[in-house]
This record gives sequence, C-alpha cells and structure tokens, in this order.
Amino acid sequence: MPSRVTLVASMTTAAYPRASLLVALSLVATACGDDEPKKYPDFGTSASSSASGAGGDGAGGGGSSSSGPIEGCFGTGCPCVTACHPRSDAVPWVALATEGAPSARQLHSAVWTGKELVVWGGIIDGAANVTGDGAAYDPATDTWRPLSTKGAPSARHSHQAVWTGSVMLLWGGYQKGGYAKNGGAYDPATDTWSAIPDAPLSGRTRHGTVWTGKELVVWGGLASSPLGDGARYSLASKSWSKLPGSGPKARASHVAAWSGSELLVWGGTDTFDWFADGKRVALGANTWNGLSSGGAPSLRESASGIWASDRLLVWGGWNGGDYLDDGALYDPATNSWQAMSKPAPTGRSGHVTVWTGDELFVWGGCTGDSCNTLLADGGRYTATDGWTPVKADPVLSARSGAAGVWTGTEVIVFGGSDVKFKPVGGGARAAL
Repeated sequence: MPSRVTLVASMTTAAYPRASLLVALSLVATACGDDEPKKYPDFGTSASSSASGAGGDGAGGGGSSSSGPIEGCFGTGCPCVTACHPRSDAVPWVALATEGAPSARQLHSAVWTGKELVVWGGIIDGAANVTGDGAAYDPATDTWRPLSTKGAPSARHSHQAVWTGSVMLLWGGYQKGGYAKNGGAYDPATDTWSAIPDAPLSGRTRHGTVWTGKELVVWGGLASSPLGDGARYSLASKSWSKLPGSGPKARASHVAAWSGSELLVWGGTDTFDWFADGKRVALGANTWNGLSSGGAPSLRESASGIWASDRLLVWGGWNGGDYLDDGALYDPATNSWQAMSKPAPTGRSGHVTVWTGDELFVWGGCTGDSCNTLLADGGRYTATDGWTPVKADPVLSARSGAAGVWTGTEVIVFGGSDVKFKPVGGGARAAL
C-alpha cells in the first residue's frame, strides 16, 4: 500500500480529469482517513443560493452551482493535492514593524519591487494635508527605510503607481492647487527620483492605470468632470502619446487591466450614473472594440478589477444601493463573461485585491450606509472551486482604502482609513 503522501501526490488532473473527480476524492478520503475532514466554505449563507446581479445562474455560460464549490478541492491542479489539507479560513497575519514606518495615511500608493514594499504619498491628517514622503519595507528583515525626497514629485494623494521591473512610476492625483498631470520615477537601487513630464492630458484622480511591460497607460478618471481620454508613456523614450478617442464613455472609478496585448476598461461612474459596459484596445490601434454585455456584472464603480492569468476578474463595488458581493470573469479570447460562484464575502468597496497566480485574495474595505461599516475579513477565490472565507484577525484592524501587494509568497497590507475617514497607520503580512 503506497503512503498517503505518495497516493495524494499522484492524483494529478491528468490522471483524474474533472469528470472523474468524485472517484479521485473517494480515494483521497480513504488515504486521508476520517480524522482529516474536508473543508466546505462557509460564509454563513446557503451554498445553494444563485448568483445575483447581472447574469445569475448560467450567465455567460457559467454561474452559481446549486451544490457550491466541490468539498476539499481547491486551486489549480485539483484534484487533489490539497484535499487532505484544505485551506483554513484563518490567515496568519503578522504585524509589520512600526519603527521607521510611514505615518498613518490614506489614498497613497504601494508597489512590490521583488524585494521591498514601497509606500509613497497620500493624505496624512485631513483632506488638505498631503505628503510627498514614503518608505520601503523589507519583509526579509522586517525593517523600513525612508525614501529620498530629493527630486520627488509634489505631495499628492489619489495618484497611481506601477512597478516596471526596475523603477516605480507614479502619475496623476491631487496636489495642493489642483489635479496633477505629471509624476515621477523612483529607482530603489539608487534611492533616486527622476521626473515624468506632463502628459497630454488634464490632471485627474480615480483613473485607470496599467503597465504593459514597456509603457505606462492611463485612461479615464475625474477632475472637474468625468474624463474619457487617455495616453501612454514610454519609459525608454520618456515621451507620451495619446490613445485613440473612440473609447468608452467618460467615467471614473472603473476597472482597467492589461491582458498582455490589450487595455481593458469596464464599469465605473460618471458621478450621476453607473456603467456595466466596457471596451478594449491594442496599443497602436486606431479603434476600440466593445466588450460583450451578455453575462457581464451589473453596473457598478470601485469594483476589484484584476488580470487573472488569462481572464479579467471583476468583483464587488457599489452602484448607489447595496454594496455588491458578486462578479464575473471576462475571457477576451471568446468575448464572453462567466459569473463567479456564491457564497461570497460580504459586498464591499475600498478593499484590498491581489492575484497570487492561483487565486484572487480580497480583504477589508467597507459596507453599509455611506460605507460606514469597516471590514476586517475577506475571501480567497479560484474559478474552479469558488470562495473560501478569510476570518477577521485582531492583528490587522478593519479599514478601507488600504494598499496591498503580493510578493510571490505573502500579501502585505498597509495604511487606509477608519470609520471617520481618517488615516490609519501600520499594517500586516500573511503567507497564503
């Protein structure tokens, strides 16, 4: 009789395709024994409830299953290496060092460089008090170091930042005196800044920003009114060029993602109404193409929007009523949507979202009237296996608008705002 480890490790998707899943699971149950029960996700609601919002059961070729995610089976490669040891709903948060940490802040930016979490800018005490400082956190040593301020961009909040593989690029936001249309590039290897020149766009906040591997791309956002234009910045030539003008209707707080070949834009608000449509464009092309509306999520702003291996994943957000707990995956190859399964975490916005390479991780945010109920829980989602809850932990206090990054092994969360919309300091990290 082979050992349990040998038996479980041999259960690959090649040996046990999806159609033979129950057979594989029965073998795993025998190998695991009755003392190691399989986990069923529990969000305090029935797994048989169907998806709400746009789509519902069967929307976009998918939807909620009446039986919920398959017990004991999680993640890519299932079945069933993890069937004997399913994911726990407790995430092992560890507080970040406080010595040398940035001051409490909200509407700041954060990127992961491959070695450090880099935090910069934001509001530190009241809407008028913005900062132009930052710090870098090394999880290997649990230490912070200050960023140089020489040559840094003007103090601002609500800007956006990306990591290029060598430098952090940040652009836009609101500075004293108005909306910013410039930015800066920070090199952590030399602790130096260089300027990003003015874009051929008006300054803005609540815009979409992506990194293509060569260019920073900005589209949409809000200034005195919603904006429907965009531009791309070449790091090599240090120059801007405008995107074609046939894009989506002007909007802010929308989803923006880079598929590897196209910019995808979906959802958002024009401050009077909400959207459930979108478009995509290949850089250098003269026209945008529409995203299918069949099976798409319901109209919303401030949703999670993240490129998940080969699909755009949209979840949560707000549409003027209840905060939303549903979402869908968009496949550009087929121009189609597939609804995400239920049960799911509590509807919310202002939450941390990261893609680990295998799963979506959602944490924190706010819900309730005027988003005045802060959350310290979340969930983990895979397309094949649905949601696993993440319990609240006192190590990481409830907050909205925190910045979060994925390091390759850990999620790190820093800053945000409290129930009175005042900046929150500190953070935590957890291996997933």
